[in-house]
Amino acid sequence: MSPTEDTSAGAAGLEVPAHARPRASRSNSASSAQSAAGRSIESVRPSVSARDSQGEAMPSKAGLAAPARPPNTRTSSSTGDVRPTVASPVMPPADYSMPGSNLTEVRVGQTAKPFKIHTDLLNARSPQFKQLLQANGNASSPMLSFPDLDEFAFALFNRWLYGAVLKGPSDFHSMHHYLGLYIIGERFRIERLKNETTDLVRAYYRASNMTAPAYRLEYLYENTQGPNPMRRFLVTTTAYRFLCESDKGLGESMTRVLSKGGQLALDFITALATLHKNELQDVRRGTNCAFHIHEETPRCKARIAEAYE
Repeated sequence: MSPTEDTSAGAAGLEVPAHARPRASRSNSASSAQSAAGRSIESVRPSVSARDSQGEAMPSKAGLAAPARPPNTRTSSSTGDVRPTVASPVMPPADYSMPGSNLTEVRVGQTAKPFKIHTDLLNARSPQFKQLLQANGNASSPMLSFPDLDEFAFALFNRWLYGAVLKGPSDFHSMHHYLGLYIIGERFRIERLKNETTDLVRAYYRASNMTAPAYRLEYLYENTQGPNPMRRFLVTTTAYRFLCESDKGLGESMTRVLSKGGQLALDFITALATLHKNELQDVRRGTNCAFHIHEETPRCKARIAEAYE
C-alpha cells in the first residue's frame, strides 16, 4: 500500500476566499468558497495504490472481463493471526451463544504464556477440554497448563475460538505455527479446527508450489497419533516431489528420516504406490473435502473444483 498523501500540503494550497478580499462581490465570494471546499475534500481523500485499485478497475476494452481474484485468496501476511493473547473484535458465528463470565487460565509453552478464555467456550468447542475442566472440579477460575504446546499456535487457537477468520500460513515461520494449530485440534479432538487448518495449509502449498520437507514430517508425526489427513497430505506431497524429480534422489534429510522406519516410512511407501496408481494426481489440488473428517461436522456440499484449486 502506498503512503497516504500528506493532507497539510493540500490545506496550505487553498485560496483565500473572495469574501475576505476588499470590494469582492457576493457572487465571487460564493464561487471561491465552493472551489476551496472542493480542494479541501480532495486533500483529505485517502490515496489508493495501483495494486489495490486494480481489484475494482473496469476493463480497459469493451467485452473483456476484469481479472477476478479467486475467493478466499490471501491478500496480506498472517502476522495479525498470531498475537499471543488478544482475539480480534469479530462477531461470533450464528450458532454461538455468548459464554458465561467464568474464565479458565490456560498456560502454554515453556514460558507458561497465560491465556484467559471463557470456560463455557472451551467446553462447547472441545470434549477433551470439557473432561479436563470437569476433573478440576467446579472452581470458578480453573487453570490448565500445557508446556509442550506452541504458544503462537495457541494464540491462533484463541483467535479461532472467538470467531476470527484465520488467514493461513504465509512464510516459513507461520507454517510451523499452523501445523502446531493442527496438533492442537488433534490433541483436543476438535474436528472443525482440523478441517479448516488442513484447508489453509493446502492452499499455502498450492499457491507457493511447495512440498513438505523432512523436518515438517518429523514434527507432525512426533506430535500426532495414528493416521490423520494432515499426515496423509504432507507425506504425499513429499512422495510427489520424489517421483517428479527422481533424478535428484531422496536427499540426505529424507533418507535419514526414512532409515528410522516406523509409520512415517510406511506412509511414504503407501503414498508412492497411490501416486503411481492414480497417475501422479497432485494432492495440493482438488476439493478440500478429500482431506476432511466428518464424524461430527456436516459433510461438504458436492461441487466441481475450481481451476485454481
